[in-house]
Amino acid sequence: MTWADLYPWLLVFHVLCVLAFLAIHGVSMGVWWRVRRERDRAKLMAWFELSGSFMTSMLASGFLLIVSGVVVGVAAGWWFNGQWWLWVSIVLLAAIVQSMNSLNAIPMVRMRQGLEMPNLADTRAGTIPTPVDDATLDALLLDRRPIVGSAFAIAGIVVITWLMETKPF
Repeated sequence: MTWADLYPWLLVFHVLCVLAFLAIHGVSMGVWWRVRRERDRAKLMAWFELSGSFMTSMLASGFLLIVSGVVVGVAAGWWFNGQWWLWVSIVLLAAIVQSMNSLNAIPMVRMRQGLEMPNLADTRAGTIPTPVDDATLDALLLDRRPIVGSAFAIAGIVVITWLMETKPF
């Protein structure tokens, strides 16, 4: 069996990884939209716990998405034969990941810390974050950076999908 024989199955697996990643990521997106309207600290903590409980699954599906994409590219012979759409897609995916970290993840971590919810670094250091007052928490919850990050990510995913489907260059 050759790579070419495996290509259809590898492509199906890659698409399933994309769907899994987006579905799991949807939990965090839904939580972010919900917490913007919530001010009860106990409910906020429950929402953030829900979001955090999917982190391992999200990272695993993201890893599989990337690995399966590389394998599909190898199986199809797209890496070094002038298929620039693939490289543009990779650069765009890297930009999406970076923007999601700086515009979405960091504000979410600050919201969690404002509720005395330790992140991984706090847990390793054995510290508990200091809670913030209601006005500061309100400002954290209303931070607009995640809107920008989400809009960029959605637009980027649309462009990557277009690149994969049309292979324009």
